[in-house]
Amino acid sequence: MKNHTTQAFLVFALSGLLVSSCATQNGNPAHAQPNKGYVDFYADPAGDVWWEVDRFDDQTQTFTSVYSEFKPVPNGILRLEFAPGHYRLQATFPNRTVLDPAETEVEVKDGMITPVRVTFSAAETTIVKRKTTSVGGTAYGRYGRRTKIEGSEHQNYQAVASPEPPQAYRLKEQMPYAR
Repeated sequence: MKNHTTQAFLVFALSGLLVSSCATQNGNPAHAQPNKGYVDFYADPAGDVWWEVDRFDDQTQTFTSVYSEFKPVPNGILRLEFAPGHYRLQATFPNRTVLDPAETEVEVKDGMITPVRVTFSAAETTIVKRKTTSVGGTAYGRYGRRTKIEGSEHQNYQAVASPEPPQAYRLKEQMPYAR
């Protein structure tokens, strides 16, 4: 019985270590944490952008989510905390139609911030058709069905993520790209 308890504790402790190596959710500590670096994602020009950020996992050869939020971030800056090292990241945007995720590679340095500027450019326009059907009386007094087809244009974007040189840690509000 004691052996099972010890095994359960070890599994729990190891899972805690694995989770701690991931990015934290949009933090803004007063000072840089020991053995941590930061990546600031920001849109240029600034706008109400919803962010989903994934990190490439070399072992599984897939992207895993490190941040996802269906609302804009405060000050227009998404700050993620990582252990120092090299990361391949991709960002998608739930409130924008983007042709491909914006991928980038960043070097996270201890106690520093690596800004990543994301720009959007118009790529193409598509027409979205919507078909609605209603049932009811007709002009002839009979019961019938009406179909209405509407179309609207929708703008697609190309997103590009460009990392900038690491800089000294500051609060998000003090960054030159804060809005």
